[in-house]
Amino acid sequence: MRYATGLALLLGTASAAVAQAPSAPAVIHRCVGPDGAVALQNAPCPPGHREERREIAAFTPAEPARPSATTPAEIAPAAPRIDILAATPAPARPLRMPPPVWRCTDHQGRSRFADAYDPQPRCVPLSMLGVDLSRAPPAAATLCRNLVDDCVELGGDAACAAWQERLDAAESALRHAFSDTAAERRRERDRARAVLADDCPR
Repeated sequence: MRYATGLALLLGTASAAVAQAPSAPAVIHRCVGPDGAVALQNAPCPPGHREERREIAAFTPAEPARPSATTPAEIAPAAPRIDILAATPAPARPLRMPPPVWRCTDHQGRSRFADAYDPQPRCVPLSMLGVDLSRAPPAAATLCRNLVDDCVELGGDAACAAWQERLDAAESALRHAFSDTAAERRRERDRARAVLADDCPR
């Protein structure tokens, strides 16, 4: 009876030791004294005792349960990233402020440029307007009609385009100018060049 009780206590102690150190096996020492008394202990037997050693397999604790894997369908998809970029304003276009220029058109559709409103009022003979005076009295030859040109002021890009036309015309006139008009044509060309360079940058 004492042997069974001691074995139970020793096994309980060994189990506790195994629980604390699961990686090392427990060793039980069976000691038989000179008087035949048997003792079970976890320490070596004292001198004069016959000893038997028994090892108890180490206790391996159960592996903790792992959380169940979540299926892809259960994972909420991440919201798509939307980058909102502020609109970059386009660089402001330089304001074109060339000198005023007028385009004047006569009754025959011919146009010219002027620096100011200049309709050039005039009295055009009826014969030049296509009026048949063959049966009219001789005094009708002096009859005329008052006409003016249709003038429109140009500004901004239209004015710059007009100054480019004036430059082209001035260069052409300078190439065909006589010596007495070359200086005037050169001044017209230089003026148009200066306006385009200073007031109509490209």
